[in-house]
Amino acid sequence: MLGEMGMGFIKTYLAGQSRRPKGVIGKLMGKLMNKVNAQMNETTIQLLGIDDDDYVLEIGFGNGKYIAEIIERVKGTHVLGLDFSDEMVKTATKINKNSIKEGRVQIEQGEVEKIPFSNGMFDKIFTVNTIYFWSDPILGLQEIKRVLKPGGRLAITFRSKDIMSQRTSDEYDFSLFTPEAEEVQTLLKDTGFTNISNQHFSDKSIGYYCVVAEN
Repeated sequence: MLGEMGMGFIKTYLAGQSRRPKGVIGKLMGKLMNKVNAQMNETTIQLLGIDDDDYVLEIGFGNGKYIAEIIERVKGTHVLGLDFSDEMVKTATKINKNSIKEGRVQIEQGEVEKIPFSNGMFDKIFTVNTIYFWSDPILGLQEIKRVLKPGGRLAITFRSKDIMSQRTSDEYDFSLFTPEAEEVQTLLKDTGFTNISNQHFSDKSIGYYCVVAEN
């Protein structure tokens, strides 16, 4: 039996890996997140409405699976990715190496609060299951707004507050931002986004939201 202390350590370790996957466990975590979040990603990409020749940014791309899928599905797209984890950057670079050589994919390590791309660069931006880890949601949204073209579309997808609140703990070396959908809508409005919509979905009885807005 692991005991309370052992279980606490495992819980904290896995939470840290969710935030910033690293090492062998991080690679496995990337694959697991793809499987667990498959419906969320597919729904988000569908609602985003990516068009031919769009420039797309994914924030928190995991192992880069959906970057590769967008490149394959939508003609002429350029997809750039930003992720906090150096391990995920390495894995996504490997998975997308041919598209990187062709100039259609660019992978960068960094945080949403300081996006390393030019003003008005993207037609579409999306992020799935990352908002919990943003240290400053307002600054993150301001940066997204900066790099999104006028009229460009943003999609933020996340689990419901009751689900994510169960995963937060004072034992972690970080806190989880677990907003209600209405809170995200308010943050978007306060940051200057328009045409904000919110849809609720369920994946195996676990609720999640996708909030879409325009710049």
